[in-house]
Amino acid sequence: MRRKQPNILLVMCDQLTAIALSAYGNRVCRTPNIDRLAEQGSVFENAYCNYPLCAPSRFALMSGRLPSRIGAFDNAAEFPAAVPTIAHYLRDAGYYTCISGKMHFVGPDQHHGYEDRLTTEIYPADFSWVPPKTYDELEDEEIVAKGKVPFGVSSVETIADAGPLARSQQIDYDDEVARRAAQHIFDWRRYGDGRPMFMTVSFTQPHDPYVITREYWDLYTDEGIDLPRTAKIPLDALDPHSRSLYFHYSLDKFEVTDEIYRRARRGYYGMISYVDRKLGELRKTLEDAGIADETVIIFTSDHGDMIGERGLWFKKNLFDPAIRVPLVVYRPNGKGLSRIVAPVSLLDLLPTLVDLGGGDAGSFVTPHEGRSLLPLLAKDDPQRVTMAEHIDGGTKAPRVMLRRGARKVVVSEAYPTQLYDLAADPGETRNLADDPAFQPELERLLEAVEAIWDLPKLRAEVMQSQRVRQFVNRAMQKGKQRSWEHYPNPIEEHTRFVRTGERFPDVERRSYLPYADY
Repeated sequence: MRRKQPNILLVMCDQLTAIALSAYGNRVCRTPNIDRLAEQGSVFENAYCNYPLCAPSRFALMSGRLPSRIGAFDNAAEFPAAVPTIAHYLRDAGYYTCISGKMHFVGPDQHHGYEDRLTTEIYPADFSWVPPKTYDELEDEEIVAKGKVPFGVSSVETIADAGPLARSQQIDYDDEVARRAAQHIFDWRRYGDGRPMFMTVSFTQPHDPYVITREYWDLYTDEGIDLPRTAKIPLDALDPHSRSLYFHYSLDKFEVTDEIYRRARRGYYGMISYVDRKLGELRKTLEDAGIADETVIIFTSDHGDMIGERGLWFKKNLFDPAIRVPLVVYRPNGKGLSRIVAPVSLLDLLPTLVDLGGGDAGSFVTPHEGRSLLPLLAKDDPQRVTMAEHIDGGTKAPRVMLRRGARKVVVSEAYPTQLYDLAADPGETRNLADDPAFQPELERLLEAVEAIWDLPKLRAEVMQSQRVRQFVNRAMQKGKQRSWEHYPNPIEEHTRFVRTGERFPDVERRSYLPYADY
């Protein structure tokens, strides 16, 4: 007899690093609802995204494929409609599928297996953000052209914006995401066709800029905010890639003082507390709709944020603050282990959710790199292997990461190899790649890397893809233009969110509504 299929609620944040949550050791950020979910569910202590950038990471989550396997090279890479997703597999297994919020789909298909999309996107669905230069066009340390930050790139200038605002683009968007999701749960409960529901609710916070309403800003004080665990590393002591990233984000143009550190992290924590409130409201909606006891909840983020660790900000690197994300699995009738130390990644969500939904593992029609997490809820596997990629943005060649147990290796054609022992050195301050005592293990890890990636071939594929999309984007700007955007509402959303090739700090600043007395 087939077991009853649970409803599945996937709640996502944007740019939430695991180290910002009390479930992962933070003692400042206030998240009572996330804490409650973690206490009732299973916390994966070493969960990783598969690319420290929004669109490629989300495509990997949805497809169970490494970004490089599906051409998800950057934030303007098309997500092909023929790639099967979580929503396709669950829909085939008998689920009603819907999404409220951001998934950063690029291309004409803005649903990818979801029957209903309740909101628009917040960032462009076209090729507006295709990188302006390919690897072979970048000069030494010139990761931005003539010091100008390209479209779609966060900039240090937004760190200085941190503070309380009456409204912002993120608040507008996330309020709508939460409201539409709650209404849709009630509507599905009243008018649905009897199928179980898979709903994704995806917030854009706590993505920079670090601004939030006074209600959440005032939960904290500047003096009570913690400074980075790993202090700022001087420019001349940075590893070569971090040095490139330093210029990519224009950190050479602005001194981030301790006061600015605290204000930026205060805003970031306030945004997290806002999302935490929304999670609590969603759970209350499930209770009011009478389905809390039959709904599995997954809580995670697309990638992390350095939030000043090592003197770096935002993402686009393979240090843990940028790629280690929260992952909590709550099952109302089967908790399992409370804490799992096995390295896992967002690739694992596709087979996990298909497993939870009663799908047939033999029904997968394409290969995937993910593995179901459900066996880990019964028995941990500390030596498990997980992977991540960083292909574009602040780098002159693809970079890849493989973690096995506590050992983590980062490899690239353009930068020296890095090897860290995360058990002894969680701050990743001691590169062991040249330590003779670690050479045998490094060789085994490098063999595993070579079995997964052909880095010269990948570099060539990325450049060809970017050249093609640069041309298509240029051609599409001429003559009659047709949008790939999804606009479910009559409001002209292209004026409220980042829907074109404008620099998104500029669009975000247009949405600021300061307090009159601030």
